[in-house]
Amino acid sequence: GDGSYTPEIVVDGAASMVGSDRGEVGSAIENAKRQGRNAAAVNVTKNGEQVSIEVGAGSGSGRILLIGFDHEHTTAIGRGENGGRTLTEANVVRSIRSIGQWSGAALRLNEHFPEGQDVAILLEAPDGRIIGAARLGLAGST
Repeated sequence: GDGSYTPEIVVDGAASMVGSDRGEVGSAIENAKRQGRNAAAVNVTKNGEQVSIEVGAGSGSGRILLIGFDHEHTTAIGRGENGGRTLTEANVVRSIRSIGQWSGAALRLNEHFPEGQDVAILLEAPDGRIIGAARLGLAGST
């Protein structure tokens, strides 16, 4: 590669998304929720410029990741074989930040809204599995 670092997301130890494939973050969250492996209920709501994150009581522990992403991100390609074209990707992750640790007790956090149009919260177990997830639906919903 060109030496740039690409973060990776592993959801439920199964789906691993790298680089531009992180458009799959939305479906990965949905899959993790559907498979019912959540150790705890995770909730995220928008509160002005802040997001309010709630993690319920449960078993296990993990770190809480705040993810900001865009529904659609268009990049103009300036040069190279695709010069002049635009590249459109869906659910592009703009930022990932660890905002705290969860150790089984219910907790509530308030964080500044991250870079991106939409927000997802992932609860990541020490082994990297995602054991809880929620996303804030801004587009077309209240």
